[in-house]
Amino acid sequence: MRQIGRILAVLWAITYISAVPASATDCANPPGWVPEDLTELLFEHRIWATEVLPPDPHDPRRLNLCHADLSHMDFSGVNLSHANLATTRMVGSNFEGAILDGVEFDGAYINDSNFEGAQLRRASFRNVEITASRFAHTNMDHSIFQNIKIDTSDFTGSRFEKALFRRTTLTDLRMQNVALNQANFRDSLMENIDFSGADLSQTAFVRSTMTQVNFTFANLSRANLGQMKLRDVSFKNALLYLSNLKRIDIGEEKRDHIATFCQNLTTARDWQYSYRKKKFLCGAKISPGKYPLK
Repeated sequence: MRQIGRILAVLWAITYISAVPASATDCANPPGWVPEDLTELLFEHRIWATEVLPPDPHDPRRLNLCHADLSHMDFSGVNLSHANLATTRMVGSNFEGAILDGVEFDGAYINDSNFEGAQLRRASFRNVEITASRFAHTNMDHSIFQNIKIDTSDFTGSRFEKALFRRTTLTDLRMQNVALNQANFRDSLMENIDFSGADLSQTAFVRSTMTQVNFTFANLSRANLGQMKLRDVSFKNALLYLSNLKRIDIGEEKRDHIATFCQNLTTARDWQYSYRKKKFLCGAKISPGKYPLK
């Protein structure tokens, strides 16, 4: 039995190792290098990325800039789809209107850079730090944001449909009129975020914390705010139709505190149809949970 157990353990280890993708630290390039033949590399990558058949990720024409210092470089309008930009440094870089679908940014440092109007669908942002950058009107549908810090940046009018945010720290962000429908936030910290006018329908905010968040005129219909900590959150004119507020944490649930929360909640639209604790009935004639979520 012990021998069988050892064999199973070895098989499990082999399966696990083969399943784990190569990390950004496996980069063969020296840290901080600056590509000298970048024009030629971009030309070859564009041919590879635009082939009729699905491009081979192991093709040498695929752009691999891992560990590169891309500060103050201009990539505006360039096709960088599925390139490897892991562990790169981007300070004052310009990617305005660039095609960055499927790009790997894992481990990158981005500061004071411009991504306005760029295509970033299915991009990977793991262990990334972004500060003072502009992502307004970008398309980031289905992208992954994990163990990431984003601070003092502008995402106005951007799309994040079905994007995944896990263990993220988001502070001082402009996210007015973003499309975050069916996105998933888990174990995240959000502070001083402006979601006014945003589409957050069917978005899940699970085990996350929100402080000084503005949902004015946001669509939170069928959103899941389960196990969330809410501190100084504004629901004024937000749509809360069939939103799940059943397990929210508003802090100490004393009478005055509940009354303050109810005063805030009742400024929203269709708040009466949201799922919530009975103590948060807030004078509604419709019992919480009367209508199904689906």
